[in-house]
Amino acid sequence: MKIFSRWLWNRAPPLLVLAAILWAGNAVASRMAVGNVSPMTLVAVRWLLISVIMALAAPVAIRASAPLLWRHKGLIVLMATVGLAGFNALLYVSAHYTTAVNIVLLQCLMPGLVLIGGGFLGARAAATQYAGVVITCLGVAIVATRGHPLEILSLQLNFGDVLVLVTCVMGAIYNLMLPRRPKTTAPVYFAALAMASFLVSMPMMAVEVGVGELLWPNAVGWGVILFTALGPGIGAQVLFLRGVDLIGPARAGIYNNLTPVFGALLGVMVLGETFAGYHAVGLAFVLAGIWMGERGKRLK
Repeated sequence: MKIFSRWLWNRAPPLLVLAAILWAGNAVASRMAVGNVSPMTLVAVRWLLISVIMALAAPVAIRASAPLLWRHKGLIVLMATVGLAGFNALLYVSAHYTTAVNIVLLQCLMPGLVLIGGGFLGARAAATQYAGVVITCLGVAIVATRGHPLEILSLQLNFGDVLVLVTCVMGAIYNLMLPRRPKTTAPVYFAALAMASFLVSMPMMAVEVGVGELLWPNAVGWGVILFTALGPGIGAQVLFLRGVDLIGPARAGIYNNLTPVFGALLGVMVLGETFAGYHAVGLAFVLAGIWMGERGKRLK
């Protein structure tokens, strides 16, 4: 088991695929959260739980890295805001104004934004990486539009769509900042991000209380919080951070487009939705795009 764990920890593709599966589970859990816990409460309580778990899991390593982390506190708070707490909060709010199809389609812009942003920062990306992003986006479009990707042309932007576009920019910024983080292990740095995310999420929850929209979790809500904390929260983030360490943000970002495809598959298994031929076709396009992107050069 130790040999397998060591092998897995040094292989970016399986780590990033596992992260995508966990994030897909987050999408399913988010649907289950409606009516069982309010969005900002979900964000705040989840990051509190994650912070406590990470602090208990690696107290010695966190204390040893505390001086280094404190010197980079501005970067940590910024990354927690744009990539974790703020990102999730805006995404949850956008779901009240736009459709799941629009959210999925717009979010597939994120890997492309990472490549473009990396170019402005002086990084180089191969043509195959750009082609991979295009192909994976086509696969996502096939899944999201149920096999009719030309329906994209009829989509109209609304307030929720604008929020999703903002989260795409935030997510791209987060990905581009990852290589510039302090030289600590992925779990230790994620622990710092989690604690900062909890602090950032508290004012959001206070606003929710102030406007009378707070819904304290019931039994189902607590189950959603627990799953999103352990799976998409701790598991996926640590796996993704390690994947970025191994292959860079641009190549790692392409794997994010597996999330909506896995989301569709989990919808079949968990929510009883129907598996159709367009799911298989879309998955094939996404995998082809990832394979092509993996042939590109690493951003430097």
